[in-house]
Amino acid sequence: MCNRNAETGLAAFLLGAVTGIALGVLFAPAKGETTRRKLKRWANDTYEEQKDLVLEHTDELKGKIKEQAEVAREKIAEGKEKFVKEFNKRKDELVAKFKKED
Repeated sequence: MCNRNAETGLAAFLLGAVTGIALGVLFAPAKGETTRRKLKRWANDTYEEQKDLVLEHTDELKGKIKEQAEVAREKIAEGKEKFVKEFNKRKDELVAKFKKED
């Protein structure tokens, strides 16, 4: 729970920092062309950094997803097996009951 709060707080801080930087650049006393060039350079740099970060963690994330998928498959197979056993048990009980009535 604390980890989630820390992540939320960090995300809020980063959003505030990015917003502050953007507003500072937009309202700085520089030509519009210069400001736009700076913003474009900053956006491109940030995009590249984030893209690299995502690519670095892609294999790790794929591994975690595969693990979770395997766990899910196992649980589904267990549930299916339990369902089939219970179904067959009840079916046999009904068949036995109807045979007694005949």
